[in-house]
Amino acid sequence: MRRQRLSCCMCALVFAVSMLVGWSPTEAAPAGTLTIALSSDISTLDPQMHNVRINYLVGWQLYDNLVTRNQSTLEIIPHLAESWKVVDDHTWEFKLRRGIKFDDGEPFDAESVKFTFERALEAKSPIRSHFAYVKDIRVVDTHTVRIVTQAPYPALLQTVVNFQMLPPKWTRERGQDIATQANGTGPYRLKEWKRGVHVVLEAKSDYWKGAPAIKTVVFRPIKEFATQVSELLTGGVDIVRDVPPDQIAQIEKASNARVSKALGLRVLWIAIDVDGRAGKSPVQSLKVRQAISHAIDVDTIVKTLMGGNAKRTAAGLSPEHFGYDKSLENPYPYDPERAKKLLSEANYPFDQSLKIATYMGSIQNARALVEAIAGYLNAVGIKTSVNVYSDIGMYDRLHREGKLGDLRIHSDGSGGVYDADRLYNMYFRSGNPYVYATFPELDAWIDQARTILDSNTRKALYFKVGKFINDQALIVPLYAQYSILGLSNRVIYEAPRDEFLRPYETKLK
Repeated sequence: MRRQRLSCCMCALVFAVSMLVGWSPTEAAPAGTLTIALSSDISTLDPQMHNVRINYLVGWQLYDNLVTRNQSTLEIIPHLAESWKVVDDHTWEFKLRRGIKFDDGEPFDAESVKFTFERALEAKSPIRSHFAYVKDIRVVDTHTVRIVTQAPYPALLQTVVNFQMLPPKWTRERGQDIATQANGTGPYRLKEWKRGVHVVLEAKSDYWKGAPAIKTVVFRPIKEFATQVSELLTGGVDIVRDVPPDQIAQIEKASNARVSKALGLRVLWIAIDVDGRAGKSPVQSLKVRQAISHAIDVDTIVKTLMGGNAKRTAAGLSPEHFGYDKSLENPYPYDPERAKKLLSEANYPFDQSLKIATYMGSIQNARALVEAIAGYLNAVGIKTSVNVYSDIGMYDRLHREGKLGDLRIHSDGSGGVYDADRLYNMYFRSGNPYVYATFPELDAWIDQARTILDSNTRKALYFKVGKFINDQALIVPLYAQYSILGLSNRVIYEAPRDEFLRPYETKLK
């Protein structure tokens, strides 16, 4: 009888604990290994010292965000924050889940949120501009925190969809070492990172949302896409992201793999050093920038190089962004003769080469794309020198430091923010490290748009920004590319619209 009572007590204890952490003892234990190919190694595990998608793909498994997004409806839903409310035009209040701990046992609470925001606002953080709207972070109690903004900020909730929470004590103690270590509340913990070889993550059976179905997740850096696809078809990897369109048919013909696509937020454009951060250049002339815009046949690139798996864009936004102006599409139609005329009028130095840089990672067919663009420029007399960075960390650092030269084929997935504020503030608001074209008009419109609650007024301001970008040819808009995944048939998963892979939601047959 005593043994029976003890057994009942133990069952009650297990049930109580499972309710706290969100795990059911009847769930199957995590099993199997999922291997994901990346086109570059990650550069850091510190979630606040980069703005690179490949780093986020690993970081999201280790650290959690306050909120997340339903990929079917795009609705923002609770995550570490179980609820939120707008107290007034300047104040948002978040109620945090209880009983959640970081890997080392440090509790996740309001102090964690306050510390994470304050650290991101340090001058050395590449993501500082994302949170410049913050005036103060106030701890109401252990599980309630308020974000006080400088002015009304309608896009606040979207910014915390991709903002990983850190443990204050551990982060202070480890300092710069957190670039190679991890201590999060996410579904996986770091087992091993061998640079250039792999990152290995192990599932937490006590994860607060329930144990992941897959025990081990391996990220392998494989620079060449042909090798990635070969590995997929021979069983070496299970997921290839950003499959080049010319590889789609090969995967679809295979008996053991398939392709999944989703149009998302990632846009590509040719960024131009209008400010001369890398030095004096012909591209600082408006006529030269207009000539470059007319020289490139973007529609043919979309049709041939991308196999139609992209949508022509305008002013650096995706059609999925709030603030996208359809009327701005194709502002500079392909016209090589017009390009030559503009170059002549600008007294272009045809003996000088323009530097074009791009990077491997997130840009599909990066090498072929930069070669195609160089070819179009060469056809109108513009000599070029091309540099394709396989090290995404180096590219990002040089980009922030203004050292990449005249032109850059760049891309951005907007960090899951479906609002023009993210890209326009990052790339066209003076004072931010990625800005290469500063104008007081842009600063004023961008600042106004991020502090006005009326959506029609905000949209009108973003339309002004877009028109100015096009009129001044500050960039050459290219296209929004589809997220294209190559998947082993043993993987139960589909391409996400925001490009953030979710091994936690993935299952194996």
